[in-house]
Formats: sequence, structure tokens, C-alpha cells
Amino acid sequence: MDINYFSKLLKGNNAIRVTDDLIIFNDYELYSFSTEESKHYRNIDDLVNDNADVKKIILETDEFKIKLDGGRGSSSGAGEMGGGFNHASGGGGSGRDEKLLNAELNFGTSKGNSIDKVLGRFQQKYGNSDREYGIAVDDNGYVHEHIKGGSVSVGVTGGKGMTIIHNHPSGGNFSDSDLIAVASTSNKGIVATSSNTNKKATYKFEKTNNFDSKGFIKAVKNAKWPTSMSYDKGADWWLRKNASKYGYKYSASGVPKK
Repeated sequence: MDINYFSKLLKGNNAIRVTDDLIIFNDYELYSFSTEESKHYRNIDDLVNDNADVKKIILETDEFKIKLDGGRGSSSGAGEMGGGFNHASGGGGSGRDEKLLNAELNFGTSKGNSIDKVLGRFQQKYGNSDREYGIAVDDNGYVHEHIKGGSVSVGVTGGKGMTIIHNHPSGGNFSDSDLIAVASTSNKGIVATSSNTNKKATYKFEKTNNFDSKGFIKAVKNAKWPTSMSYDKGADWWLRKNASKYGYKYSASGVPKK
């Protein structure tokens, strides 16, 4: 990818994650999740000239897709607080993501359609799937992207104002990858719905006009909750607790009581 094109892409989003550890915010801050260190630059040229590895990654990448991974694990750690957001390990199965026909989920006309109706069709279609699928849908209920992923992840691009819907074969709450992905883009929100499990829960996350993308992204990687909570309960607790602080709406339905 051309550096100038990357710069334009960055300006159209809140951030772009270039590696698992490094993310570039649209004000040209380079941030490391592992060290929590930031480097600030005046422009993209200063940034890539100071970071040869990042420049190489950009030049060798054709497209930066948001990667959605199923949440995994249970809370743990010393003291009263532990756990934190994580994601499924593994390569997500064999092969690359596959583009599917949008028409499979675009029934009839857009009139009278909605995101919730598309979600219902998505759940009906992939409710027993043991691999991840993802779609990008606008407020009129029109699907713009339909992707077949692997066993633990799926890559979806989406677009400004769109909502990303995907399934978690594990039945779990959002992963750190899910939350960082939606916070980094101009997408409106994200939905994770259960499949291949008796835990038929659905989790919804939607950004508001005062959403603090940078603060939220950094906070997700440092999130902790009471060690007595399972992953799903802990993620639910943290997301509800911080909704007003970072400017988003969060809801969950069908969540098991235990």
C-alpha cells in the first residue's frame, strides 16, 4: 500500500492497527499495547521514517481489514481484580476469508427493513455454525459485505455508519479484537451473537457522538474485573461500568445467569 494512500485511509478512521502490538491513531500517535508507550509525530512521513518496520508493513499490505476474534478464557489473576479482554488463539481454520453473496441476507426491498431484521436472518442462517461469519449492514438494513471466516475469526471491512454483525461459535462476549476493531473504524457499532452452543446470547455495542476512541482502545487492553466473574460476566460488568465514561451504548440479551 502506498504511504499516501495509507495516510488518507487513516484520516477516514480513528486508528489503524498495523500489528497485534502496534496501532496508529489518526493524530499520528504510534502506541504499543504491550509497553503502553506512545510516540507522537507531526505527520505520516515523520512516523514511517522513524519506524522502518512499520513502513515495511504498510508498503507490503494491500488492505487493512478489521479482524474479529471470538472471546475466550475466564477471569484470573492475583488479588480482587484480574481477568481482562482476550481472544481466541489459533489460525482460524484453513484457507482465507471468503466473500459470499450479499443477496443471501438481503431479502426484498430496503423499505421496512432494519438492522434487527437482518440480525434475525443472520442468526437463523448461522445459529448452528462452528465457524465465524460476518456482515456489514447500514441503518436501512442493507447488507454491503458478507464474509465467511474461520473457526475463531473473520475479517470484515464495513464502512462509515455501518454495523458489523458476526457470530461467536464459543457463545462468548466481545473479544478485545472486536472492541478495538469497531473503535478504530468509522463503523457505527458491532454485534456478537452466539452459534454452535446452547448459550444463545447476543451482545451489542454502539458508539455515540461523543465516543472517546483513543481512550477506549487503550482502556480495553488494560481492563480488569472481579476474579470471581467468568469472562462473559466480567466483560459485561466492565462494558456497562464504562459506557458513559467513553461514550457508547452496550446491551446484552440471553446471557446465562451462571
